[in-house]
Amino acid sequence: MTDVVSYEVSDGVAHITIERPEVRNAMSMEVFSQLGERARQAGDDGQVGAVVVAGRGGTFSSGIDVSVFGGGGGGEGGTGVDSITRLQDCFTAYEELDKPTLAAIEGYCFGAGIQLAAACHLRAVAPDAQLAVMEARWALVPDLGGSWRLPRLIGLGHATELTLSARRVDAEEARAMGLAELSLGASDPLAEAHDLAAKLAAGPGSVRRAPRLLRENVARDRDAALRAEAEAQLECMRGPDFAEAVAAGMEGRTPRFTGA
Repeated sequence: MTDVVSYEVSDGVAHITIERPEVRNAMSMEVFSQLGERARQAGDDGQVGAVVVAGRGGTFSSGIDVSVFGGGGGGEGGTGVDSITRLQDCFTAYEELDKPTLAAIEGYCFGAGIQLAAACHLRAVAPDAQLAVMEARWALVPDLGGSWRLPRLIGLGHATELTLSARRVDAEEARAMGLAELSLGASDPLAEAHDLAAKLAAGPGSVRRAPRLLRENVARDRDAALRAEAEAQLECMRGPDFAEAVAAGMEGRTPRFTGA
């Protein structure tokens, strides 16, 4: 199988890149499969402290490849709920990583693309970014996690409006509504995304624990959330990075974290 999703590590950052620029990184069944494989690879890679997800050639992803619809929505994976669930799992893998994941969005980020970006812990947009929930144009609903993640990111009203209208949102509006948290420059957005992720990769273990704590606490009641917070804090305090932070502070130097 040809690699349609590449994997490259630099400065503790795994760059996971969709390699189909000729079709604006539309997602075939092979792309879905390899996205899931790459997420698992990054999770198992001891050299990796953060992940950048991007598309080759100045486009994040134009959405699902129409070839997937040829099998009734399931492509070569078949039809029915189970086939959709398998595709969903390929995106959820990025949310479940205990390493910060950053979607570096250039150009089109439509349909499946915006749902992949939503599964990452953070989203950064280049000035030319255009984001859209396109499913209504195909007489479909978002089914790759978008109906769950988008309301939590931008609120029910914004998520509903974008889903019903299928309109495009530019980088400025995406930042304003909370669809993206970070901005990238026009000259070399992927290099900027790398620098952002490298800082996270060099951070303490708490940076790896925080995304899961925050995500899971959204669904917990107050008492359960506070207990989870306390338990996570104790894990941090027992780890080597807390001791290193204290020592570095007392010695007036920059800490050297292990990410543990």
